[in-house]
Order: sequence, then structure tokens, then C-alpha cells
Amino acid sequence: MALRALLLCDDGLLAQAALDKAVASASNPDGRDRRLAAEIFYGVLRAEIRIDFLLSRVLRKPFALPSAVRHILRIAVYAMLFQDRVPHYAAISAAVAQTGYLFPKSLSRLVNAALRSVQRMGDDVREPQFYVEDKDCPNKARWWALARYHSIPRHIADMWENAYGRDNAIALLRRSSARPWTGLRLNSRHPFAERLRQALLALGAANPGENAFAFAPGSLPPLVLNRPLADWAAGGVLSFQSCGSQLALLGLGLGGFGSAPWWDACAGQGGKTCFLLERGAGVALCSDTSLPRLGRLGCECRRLMLPVPPLVQADAACAPLSSWSGHILLDVPCSGLGVLARRPEIRRRLSPERIGQHVALQSRILDQTAHLLGNGCCLVYVTCTLNPEENERRVAALLAEHPQFRLVRQWITPFDHPWLEGMYAALLTKGRGFSR
Repeated sequence: MALRALLLCDDGLLAQAALDKAVASASNPDGRDRRLAAEIFYGVLRAEIRIDFLLSRVLRKPFALPSAVRHILRIAVYAMLFQDRVPHYAAISAAVAQTGYLFPKSLSRLVNAALRSVQRMGDDVREPQFYVEDKDCPNKARWWALARYHSIPRHIADMWENAYGRDNAIALLRRSSARPWTGLRLNSRHPFAERLRQALLALGAANPGENAFAFAPGSLPPLVLNRPLADWAAGGVLSFQSCGSQLALLGLGLGGFGSAPWWDACAGQGGKTCFLLERGAGVALCSDTSLPRLGRLGCECRRLMLPVPPLVQADAACAPLSSWSGHILLDVPCSGLGVLARRPEIRRRLSPERIGQHVALQSRILDQTAHLLGNGCCLVYVTCTLNPEENERRVAALLAEHPQFRLVRQWITPFDHPWLEGMYAALLTKGRGFSR
């Protein structure tokens, strides 16, 4: 299942879609097998740069191999590095057998030789200094080795160091390569909410703010009050949502504004729309470029027993409105550098040019909505990335181009927090300000 999912990811599917399709095509996998496949699949994606460096040390031309063989090797090396319960001989044996099932025996012998060479490297591969390359620039060699060790592309590591300093950048490298926590959002409007809150706390869930809860990797309880979490979610008592996303809105004070309506102009599947509705805010419009995402937003509202706002397929960069007399929420498309642990496939495709495309789109969206927003209302700008060019500098550019706006406050995930997703949020007002 993990191998099939990696191949589907190569074909362009997003990670979760690739894994779902791979699992669906398997023959009646039990829950334990599904969880193990997910651990292997996401783990390989998170550690891919580091693993490929090791393979380049034992193979002359690893990228000349068939993609399935490369992934079989990656899965085995991942097991050897990160899965303590899997003996090295078992990882090697499984990789050789899988290769022999799919390819000629000559490739099986190559896989066996390569993995045994990695095994002979011993514990040195667990130290960052092992990943220094002779061709690295001398004054950058150790820094790039640390980025390679955490499987972060060099241009991202350099950007973090330049923007936030070496210590904060190291913290971001570590957080981005770690297994993510599972975030939950409690629906406080549901009659069972308080009972479930107490149960989650009793089970050791972290509670970083209001209705946000999280469980560490591997600690998600199979049952809460004798029911699976999936049952509580199906009943509308809770949702699976990252805590960083929730805390970004709470950090701006979006626990509830006045009677002015909200327009969620980049609504996606509706996590932030539901956050507002659960707190009694009036959401009068949701728009997104994707019709399937809007369909899932409507289903989410109904699951949570919330009113379904009007849904419109539209691009926020050229919205079909002449004005808007309420608040606007912009959870804009971004590079996603704050969620690399949860969405590790991002690092595969995120070139500097792609980041520049995001910046240009964000600027167009901000400029368009700035003209539509009415006086006395607020504009909320949110990203799930840590990149000043997409965050603080976009806000600064808006303020420079539209002097009638005022920055009320900004929020950014603490760099040294060990597991919160990296989020940025800014609250701006137009004209005379707004009242809650």
C-alpha cells in the first residue's frame, strides 16, 4: 500500500488522496495495516531527501533505477532509520522480496547489496555531520548538512535562516521533520461538548486554547467515552483541524465579532467558516475556486448542525462583487511551509519560482478585496506558511498601497513550539475601524 501510494504521489496526486486510493485498492486491509502503511508512506516523504543522500552514497546512479525500485529502497532505509521495532534484516528481506516479485533478479541483488551497505554505515547515519558533502560551500557545509538531515530543501533552510536567525531556523527544521500531532476542534454548540471536553483532558490531550485539542503521535485513543473519535466526529461534536489554524484565529481575537457578516473568500473545505459559525458569527458568503471543496464545506456545516452559508464558485483575485459591507476572511493559497510535517509532499514541488507565483496571487487577492471591503470592517489575512515574503511583506505592501487600512495585530506560531503548525495571521481594518 505504501509503495503504491508513493507511485501515485509521483503521478501528481496529493499525499492524502494517493494514500486513500492505495488503501482502497488493497484487499481488505485491517486497521493496523492501514496505520502502518500511512506511517511508512508519510515517513518516507518526510525523510526523502535524507534517504536519497544515503542511497547516493551506495549506488552509482540511483535515479536511473525504475521509480518503484527507488521507493522500495526508500521504504527499507526508512525502516532501518526510524522504525525501531523492525529489525534491519527484516527490512532488507522484505525489500529484496518485493523487488524480486516485480523485477528481474539482478535488481533484487542490487537492492540487497545497497541496503547492506547502508546497514554497514552503522550509527554514523544518525548524526547530522554525516550529511556534509565535499562539494558544499565550506561556510555553509554544516548548515546544509543539517537541512539534509531534516530533509528540508536547501533554499527553504536558507530562507528561514536569513529571515528568522539560525536558532529559530533550526527549531523549524526539527518541527518540519517530526511526526505531526493530531488536532481536534470541539464544537461548543453541541450538547455533548462539555462532557467530551472533560474526557479528552482526562485522556491526556493537549489543550493549547479554547476548543483546540491535540494528541501526540501514537497517542490517539481508540475510544473516548466508549466510542471511536470518528463516531464523535460523525455526530457533529468535534472536527479534525490543526491546532495551529485555530490558534491563529484566536490570536487575532476572532472568538466572535459584532453583527457584520463574514465573507470567507478562500473557503476551501470550510474549517475556518465552521470555526466562526460555532462561535455565533454570521457567515453570509463562502467562495472558492473548487466546486468539490465547496460541496464538502456544505457537508461539514450539516454534520456540525450549523447553517449552510451561500456557496459560490469564484476566484478571490477577481471576485464577482462590486462591494462587501461586512468582514472578509482570506485564508489564501500559500507555499505551505508551516505544515511540512503534515503535508510532506510539498517539499517535492516547492521551487523558488513556485513560491513567487504564490506571492503574486496573494498580492492580487489582497488588492481585489481591499477595494471591495467597506469602511468600518476588518480584513483577516491567514497563511499556513512561514515566509516573510508571503506574510509580513504582503501586509506591508497592502498598507503602502491602501493607506486607509490599519494593522490592528499580527500572530505567528512561536518558532520554538515543538509541534504546532506554522501559521501567520493579520487583522486589518479599513477606514474608521470596527466594533465587536
